[in-house]
Amino acid sequence: MTLSRRALFQKTGAVVAALGLAELAIERGIPERADAYGQSLMRPFGQSSGRKLALLVGIDDYPNGVMAREHSGPRQLQGCATDVALQRELLIHRFGFFPADIVCLTNEQATRAGIYEAFFNHLYNQAQSGDVVVFHFSGYGAKVRFAESGKGGVSDDLEQDAEAGVVRSLVPFNGFLPNSNDVAVNDISEIELKSLLRQLKTQQVTTVIDAGFRDIPVPLSGGLRSRYRPEVAVGLRPSPFSLLADGRLAKESDPFPGTLLRGGTLEEAVLERPWDGFSAGAFTYVLTQYLWSAPDPLSAELALGRSQETLIRWGGSDQQPSGEGSATRLKKNAPIYNAALLEGARGSGFVQSVSRDGSKVTLWLGGLPPRVLKYLGSQSLLSCGDYPLRIQSHQGLTAQAKLEETTENSSQSPPAGIQLGASVLESVRVLPKDIKLIVALDSRLERIERVDATSALSALAFVNSTSGTDLPADCLLGKPVAKAAGTLVASNKLVTIGQSGTALEKPTEPPNELGYGLFSLTRSLIPGTLAQQEEAINPAVARLAPKLRALLALKLLRLSENRASSDLSVRITLEQVAPAEKLLMSRQTVQSVLLQKGSARSGKSSDAELFPQVAIGTRVRYRLFNEGDRPLYYTLFVVNPRERLSAFCPAVEGGNSQADNESGKDGIEQSAVAPGSSVAIPNPGLDWAVDSAVGPVETYVVCSTQPLRRTFEQLLETDPGGSGQRISPLPQPLTVIESLLADISQQDTTDKYRLNVADWATLNFTYEAV
Repeated sequence: MTLSRRALFQKTGAVVAALGLAELAIERGIPERADAYGQSLMRPFGQSSGRKLALLVGIDDYPNGVMAREHSGPRQLQGCATDVALQRELLIHRFGFFPADIVCLTNEQATRAGIYEAFFNHLYNQAQSGDVVVFHFSGYGAKVRFAESGKGGVSDDLEQDAEAGVVRSLVPFNGFLPNSNDVAVNDISEIELKSLLRQLKTQQVTTVIDAGFRDIPVPLSGGLRSRYRPEVAVGLRPSPFSLLADGRLAKESDPFPGTLLRGGTLEEAVLERPWDGFSAGAFTYVLTQYLWSAPDPLSAELALGRSQETLIRWGGSDQQPSGEGSATRLKKNAPIYNAALLEGARGSGFVQSVSRDGSKVTLWLGGLPPRVLKYLGSQSLLSCGDYPLRIQSHQGLTAQAKLEETTENSSQSPPAGIQLGASVLESVRVLPKDIKLIVALDSRLERIERVDATSALSALAFVNSTSGTDLPADCLLGKPVAKAAGTLVASNKLVTIGQSGTALEKPTEPPNELGYGLFSLTRSLIPGTLAQQEEAINPAVARLAPKLRALLALKLLRLSENRASSDLSVRITLEQVAPAEKLLMSRQTVQSVLLQKGSARSGKSSDAELFPQVAIGTRVRYRLFNEGDRPLYYTLFVVNPRERLSAFCPAVEGGNSQADNESGKDGIEQSAVAPGSSVAIPNPGLDWAVDSAVGPVETYVVCSTQPLRRTFEQLLETDPGGSGQRISPLPQPLTVIESLLADISQQDTTDKYRLNVADWATLNFTYEAV
């Protein structure tokens, strides 16, 4: 009988084995992780080693036979292998998993038998009490109904009592639909997976399922794909796994052991989407991207909350990540993956390779926000310790960078601070000024409509259009799709075109024949954009042009978010003023969290509060705390559920007093928040009411060490009196946001914004108006 690796450590000496693994870690390029892992293995005999094991499964290239022949959508997925890579790099470089303790199965490796064999050998045979186990599955979810052998099967009439006897399953690479030659369902049912996980000797188990169990009832655009196999497979049960041969399976109602994280609730579609050069599961990407930069301690509950908030900002889907614990609900403050974050590993990514002379590096940038990664310009700077790295090019999640020569490193070759696996942080974000709004054209439009739409949109210099359904886009131009019941997807108020040509909202249900509108990529109507009557495409584009400008403004505003990378120490709170005073939520830069470690306020961070609901009409006030050592200039933008922007315009004095002239300061400069102080937004006595629209409300607070002169001049021109300090709606949002980016840009050039994390912070958060 051969010994497992654990038994070998215990029999031949844990110290020697740990040293060997540390050397292997150095050889594989992660020396800063080797010591932590070696120490975890060198505990006294008989104590839990705290070993961390992971089995990651991702299937894109499903063969024919997995879907029904008449299936009209794509048979294959595109982002599941990326999910595996995202999780693997995160577990190694952020949570201290040893590479040899992570098994990855992709595509043809992930058959039903292959997944079970990996589970048996890697998890069941090795995991001991107290060890950490992560199981991740990305692929198709499905529903199956098992027939009892010898009873003539079950009725094929799935319309009658369609959910009776149906169980959820995960579709392996060879999860073919039953046919006359093979009558067994080859899926792995959730009951089987749950039962296997219960066989493990540890309770420190996290299961991540980025697969869906509901279809989305509309055609998808912008490269979005649903991770649900819509056919209910009916057939015999497959041969049982040997660990479950006694037939003692878990019940459908039994919870998963440990923690279960789902990409969406069981009633929602789970999607993947394309980015710049790659696709990924929406949930896996937002989860892992957040975990790269989040500070410790970090709970599963908080990670899910942040993922939900990000998915809402991506828009167009009701997909809301969900979590369960052994008692069906996540334990309060239970650490994500049951593991602490590695010290010094927070960042935007890590160093994958270094050239022989140390001057060129390859970076993995899974921690950068995906929208920023897409537009990240060459000449952007990241830092690896004290060493600046200038981006030369990037493709997908990797980038090529060059070491910037400084007085500190000019004499070192190669520089001692650049090591494989070392974390990198964003320093200077370079964005092009010619970013455009990408509008997808509805594939259901007639050819002549698409031609006319392309021509009309080309006249808008800030818009690019695409007819490719698999290409990324920001929104969709088209006509509504009715569900089976005859109602529009996310039907909202319609637009009636008045005699003057202006768009008027009308709170009526849409008739059968409608004009054009703007939709999310999952065909949720963008409120106020759909005309009630038939119209030609050219006047429709002209009517929608102001909304398209507003959507581009929102896109640019989102690109300025840098909570994780900003060097400024800023905190913002949302307070309810009436009917009763209370704190609703709080957000702060990660730098602010780190500076509070060990301080009197560092117990339970208020940053851990999740997605609150606020009643319409509630009187609210924001408060900005400058916890740094430099004066800060600020403004605030609110995006209501109709995606209309409003802006905060401070009460700026004229600045013509003798004292102002002597000090050289004007009213705009005097609006700064001094270090260690706070300011109410709006001023006390001018609290705001939550708008009368149900849905998510986004808030963006922008702080800068330089006066926001152009921004304020634009706002003051729009609202000279500063009445109420809120401009709602913002008449020219694109002009204002472009002025804002110019204000916080370090060196305003003709074609690029250069944003230095030392000088600006944009915090964003979301609440729900109910």
